[in-house]
Amino acid sequence: MEMFALPITNGVFPRVDGGVLQGLFLDPYFSKMLVRAGVGNEIFLFPISVEDRDFYPVGVLARIEDLWTQQVVPEKNIVGLCARVSGRERCRAGGFEFRDEGLVAYGVEKIDFRELRALGYPVICGAGWRPTGGYTTFGSDRKSIEITIYGWEYETGRDVAIVGRLNGQVEPEQAHTIEHAIIRSLKNYAICTPKTLRECMRRETEELKWSVEVGIAHKLPEVFGVTRSGVCGNPMTQMASMYLTEELRKQLKKGLDIFESLSEARRKTVSRLTRDMDISTEKGVRALQGLKKGMFHDDSPGEMKKLKDILKRFPQDPWH
Repeated sequence: MEMFALPITNGVFPRVDGGVLQGLFLDPYFSKMLVRAGVGNEIFLFPISVEDRDFYPVGVLARIEDLWTQQVVPEKNIVGLCARVSGRERCRAGGFEFRDEGLVAYGVEKIDFRELRALGYPVICGAGWRPTGGYTTFGSDRKSIEITIYGWEYETGRDVAIVGRLNGQVEPEQAHTIEHAIIRSLKNYAICTPKTLRECMRRETEELKWSVEVGIAHKLPEVFGVTRSGVCGNPMTQMASMYLTEELRKQLKKGLDIFESLSEARRKTVSRLTRDMDISTEKGVRALQGLKKGMFHDDSPGEMKKLKDILKRFPQDPWH
């Protein structure tokens, strides 16, 4: 099947059982394409992966419910095209081709996520909602592990969440990494598969290690735990914030100006943190120790079978 395709840069997709969304389009190429497609016809919505800098071929087949123009900046007479679409089903494209009349997706096939799950390849669908955060809780035996990913529903704004119980399947350090990787995958691809989960786990741990390396080397404790997916809540990040506030207050009381106070507070914070958490300041060692001992993350690559078993513990989406 071949049809017009619309790349989505903000990760917002309608829920596939009739969820409705609308957006504003200023780009003339895609605006003309939507008009050519026409109200009542279907279009393939798919994500542009910011991290991959490429098209991701799994998206949502949607029906164009309405099209209208609207002034965006009245005083400059700038007009945009508004479109309202309703989600139909999840699909995969075989490829894309730019043509004069618009971007075309070819080889578009329906994907049944429930069928994939039954065949042993579970996925989490990110259409219709936006994950905003998560947390991992552990039992006293460190074996009772529960991961919660929370967010909100696009249409209604209501809070939603998915919960996975990974009792005995992973160590707490890996559970924390999985939590962040699922959020990252859903934001980037509007889906989380075993493959995207593994890739996002790799990226998340590499960026966390980079934050430790830069933070210690340049005495910048405020960068600890900062990645593209946000700020990781962990003991090292929380202690860095607390120590930096304490030290800054002390330096200001000594009469130093704000710049001198901040510089000295940063230096003292890194020194206190590495000492209290027993983290080396040696290059090549500090990043890994900071990740494992300070941030409670595990950088070991996940085996595909294990990642499949993990995703089976989560529902397909917040409504199942």
